[in-house]
Amino acid sequence: MKKYKKKITLSGTALLATIATMESLGPIGLEVLQKYKIKKVEKHKQYPIEIRNAIFNAVLEKYGEVALLDMGYKNADIIFDMFSFSDVINFSKKEERGLKSKNIVKNSKSLDKVLKFYVKKANNFIKSVTTGVNVDYGAKIKNIKKLEYIYSITMALQANAESFMKGTQVSNLILIFGKYFIFDFINLKEKTISGYGFSTCQWLIKFTPKISNISAYQILNEKKIEINKMLMERVLKDAFEQNKKIENISKKIAKYIPPQINDALFKGDYDTNIETKRKKLTIFFSDIKNFTSTSENLQPEDLTKYLNEYFSEMTAIALKYGGTIDKYIGDAMMIFFGDPNSKGEKQDARDCLKMALSMQERMQTLQVKWQNQGFAEPFQIRVGINTGYCNVGNFGSDQRLTYTIIGGEVNVTQRLEGNADPNGILMSYETYAFTQDMVEVEERQKIKMKGINREVKCFAVKKRKLTSVNKSFEMKKNKNRKHKNMEKHKDSLEDRMVLMERNMKNVLKKLNKLKL
Repeated sequence: MKKYKKKITLSGTALLATIATMESLGPIGLEVLQKYKIKKVEKHKQYPIEIRNAIFNAVLEKYGEVALLDMGYKNADIIFDMFSFSDVINFSKKEERGLKSKNIVKNSKSLDKVLKFYVKKANNFIKSVTTGVNVDYGAKIKNIKKLEYIYSITMALQANAESFMKGTQVSNLILIFGKYFIFDFINLKEKTISGYGFSTCQWLIKFTPKISNISAYQILNEKKIEINKMLMERVLKDAFEQNKKIENISKKIAKYIPPQINDALFKGDYDTNIETKRKKLTIFFSDIKNFTSTSENLQPEDLTKYLNEYFSEMTAIALKYGGTIDKYIGDAMMIFFGDPNSKGEKQDARDCLKMALSMQERMQTLQVKWQNQGFAEPFQIRVGINTGYCNVGNFGSDQRLTYTIIGGEVNVTQRLEGNADPNGILMSYETYAFTQDMVEVEERQKIKMKGINREVKCFAVKKRKLTSVNKSFEMKKNKNRKHKNMEKHKDSLEDRMVLMERNMKNVLKKLNKLKL
């Protein structure tokens, strides 16, 4: 952080007052203080004016001028006692007869007296909270004609803080004159002067005599409600926009990390600490048979198209069954079931096999489609599935993490996938034990691996086992097929009979000719 010029400073009291006006806007003020490495603002200490300017810039950028206007109204309440504002109220009461008078001369004379008394107090207060070099801080008033004034204020603020200054001044003027006058407070923007450590803003104030039936405090309260309503509309709009941004960011991030982790992160239910746990999972590996040689026979554009379609289709199926997509490795996919969400070891294994079966069935449709598009040898995938204990969680460093699984069972799954048939599924006994009622299998040769102290029993999936529902569906399908064949056969017999009749007629004609 750079060291700041200490030519112009602001009292801790004024800085605390500014921060206090922002309570409804969240911790913006405190965030700015943290950037300047300020843990606590002390009332009697002087602070660089850049700090307050940074606060106003942050508020203006996030919520606009209405937020600064609201802060100005709140600032008037906070500095009420410091400003000795009660002296101004008491002075105005002494001039109440003139302020109420219908005689324009008496009325304007009393207005002029009270207004100049107020500006004198404002001038002294501004000077008391700001110190600087070659800057004449304070307030000035100039009567240009009856009931009209040019009011100027020089403060240690940037010119874009005009709304804040306006809010403070209008709030004070309503309390003083709201019972007797209505007034316009018009920013003379072209008259604004600013430089390092100051800005001078000017306003045209036009008073119109009008006695109110309600008190000045009630008038001020109604004005505050109006301003606050405008601010809340702006805050809600910002919140909606922020939510949309977060939602869009979440959707984008979800493409790089498992959706389950993404959802948990945005709900605040997931920690990003470097930690893992040991858990029984069902692991899925798949790859494309002879991918290298297949890809060499395709144009890069076609390869990209088919590969993207393949991954999109398989990913949709994985998400449908609740799989956690760990990673894509070239043409391979690694998915696991059991973390961060689990339905129990058995159901996780069954869901994984259901997913694999759906993938293989979908691939059959895609293969036909791709062949029709000119892809002579469409992708064939091999799948390996295994159930066992793994370490799962966040791996990496403080700078970057990856949510994944490691362990010998992961290696077993990859080996199973490498030994699977094209368009086939090869699973370990641990997975088969949970799913044996789902599929018909063929036991294959056991696999031996370094680092695994057992021979891995393997089972190749042949087809789904028919459940009662599936049997009913299959019987109905077979019945329909048989009926169609009979209809087809019937049609065939009728055609043949017609043809035989024609032939017989032709033979009889020839016989009759011979007799003649």
